Amino acid sequence: MHGIAIQVIDLLKQLMNNWRTALLMRTTGGTHVSEEIKINRGLFQGDTLSPIWFCLALNPLSKLLNNTQYGYVIDKKRDIRISHRLYIDDLKIYASNSEQQRRQLEIIAAFSDAIRMEMGVDKCATLEVKRGKLQAGRSTTLMNHNSISALGEDESYKYLGINQALEINTSEMKEIFRQKLYKRVKLLLKSGLNSKSLFTAINIWAIPSLTYSFGILTWSETDLREIDRKIRSLLTSSGIHHPHSSTIRLYLPRKNGGRGLLNLETTHANNINALRAYFMQLNSPVALAIREADERISALKLSDPDYRATTQSLSAMIEEWNSKALHGRYPSNLKSKEVDESESLTYLRAGYLFPETEGRLLAIQDQVMPTRMYIKHITKQDIPSDLCRRCSQARESIQHITSSCSILAPKDYLDRHNAVGKIYHQQIALKLGLIRKEVQQHLYQPKPILQNQRFKLYWDTTIITDRGSAHNRPDITLFDAERETCLLLDFTIPADENLARAYSEKISKYGDLAYQIREMYRLKSISILPMIISVNGLVENHLLENTERLQLGRDIKSSAQKQVILGTVRIVRKVLQGP
Repeated sequence: MHGIAIQVIDLLKQLMNNWRTALLMRTTGGTHVSEEIKINRGLFQGDTLSPIWFCLALNPLSKLLNNTQYGYVIDKKRDIRISHRLYIDDLKIYASNSEQQRRQLEIIAAFSDAIRMEMGVDKCATLEVKRGKLQAGRSTTLMNHNSISALGEDESYKYLGINQALEINTSEMKEIFRQKLYKRVKLLLKSGLNSKSLFTAINIWAIPSLTYSFGILTWSETDLREIDRKIRSLLTSSGIHHPHSSTIRLYLPRKNGGRGLLNLETTHANNINALRAYFMQLNSPVALAIREADERISALKLSDPDYRATTQSLSAMIEEWNSKALHGRYPSNLKSKEVDESESLTYLRAGYLFPETEGRLLAIQDQVMPTRMYIKHITKQDIPSDLCRRCSQARESIQHITSSCSILAPKDYLDRHNAVGKIYHQQIALKLGLIRKEVQQHLYQPKPILQNQRFKLYWDTTIITDRGSAHNRPDITLFDAERETCLLLDFTIPADENLARAYSEKISKYGDLAYQIREMYRLKSISILPMIISVNGLVENHLLENTERLQLGRDIKSSAQKQVILGTVRIVRKVLQGP
């Protein structure tokens, strides 16, 4: 009937004949395995083939119902009628009268018996309507003695997940879908997933529980915004989203600097347009009648051929994010010519941070953390002073806390700086054979000097020269005796706005030292490699080039960025939780 090749049919027969299983039983006496159980009929669930196979088995039923010429007449002039709607194992039949309905049910029962599939009679019901009013119905008894009850006045039945009777109770169904969505979001917030996995799970498991109703139930913009607001509230209560962080950024894709959460207004518009496109390309008489009748009935507005649901475009969202006074500073720095935008967003695309850590980092980038300046000048609270609670020398802004406080510099900034340097030092030492075993980053302690016959690798060591130099202690110094070269590596973690200046300062800072080393050791070449990542994880353009010159893997940049980010979050938390 379906044109399946005989070889495929033979293969499936052979497979089905060999279906076996066994039951594993755990009791107080131990574990027991049952004898082999042969599976004589039925289909598996969860694999690719079985749903298709199931549909092939039920397709003849649809043909039988169509051949009867039974059904409810939609348009008498054009003799357009509808007899049934079948989706997998959910079937709804339409009839002009109760006798037609009984005959259709007999066909269905006979077909079910023929393919040895039992009808779920307890899930079946009949409904009789005359002139738009629900009638008191009677149960229908079939020839196989199955009895199907009639729906009562206040009862409903579920078809494809929607409770309905004469019509759909929209307000009730909306609340059911809302609560299902909120329940799933709450479960995911307790799951312990990393940030990217959490938002992906919300998008593919929680939100579809609501979007399933799009096009069936009519959702207003107010409804959708309220649900989005509730989801943000749940994220905030779990510490995953700061209440004053950029709302737009929450819905931007991660490759554009956002967190990738689906926005319901946008998702609704996309679903409506996709459903409209599907119905508009159907040419059956029933589809034409539906399009003509759908005037202010469904959210699809099929009677209007020019209608299209609109929503804010991605470019408009990014432009709005950039235009914000506080929130827009980070994207402005991200777009600057000194920054490698793609590498700077690695932590978002990879999504390896805990959701709470990522949320706190984005609040720092959005400059909405409760520093004294923010409290006094943005929230307009009356506080005695907006000076830094640590150094009392400058106003306590987020930039000051993360990069400029003299009290934090000797310990906290240095620890963050060294965490990055240690990553590069260990990988260089491994590559050159100066150490043999890699250890976890937080356990690695670089030795002042590592050497073999060819290489000398210095860590934070003063380089003695004949005339002396004001700046003679780069973070890493690498001599290659065979090639007669030297590399000077210096790491810096400046504020976002100071990336370009930091690079030029490092080049000029070690220029004299580089000249003297070259003269002293008669080297063929010596290079200064500034390694720069800003406090917010922005990667300076030369970092990729300098890392490649060291012949190190690309992953090292991501590890270094991670240490900077974690260090910045740790510093801000420490300061703001203090007195």
